Amino acid sequence: MHPLVAIGLVFLAAVAWMVTILTMLIVLVKARHQPPAQVRRAVQGVELQSTDERAG
Repeated sequence: MHPLVAIGLVFLAAVAWMVTILTMLIVLVKARHQPPAQVRRAVQGVELQSTDERAG
């Protein structure tokens, strides 16, 4: 294998790992901020269901 090809492959592998790690960090940060909104939606859903049950 030509040395420049090997260097290019190592560079591409490093970029791929960097993108993977950054993506995982972004997903982790978003996941930490998301649960309160989901809990709020779930509570609103329960309140709406109980209101609908009373009307029915």
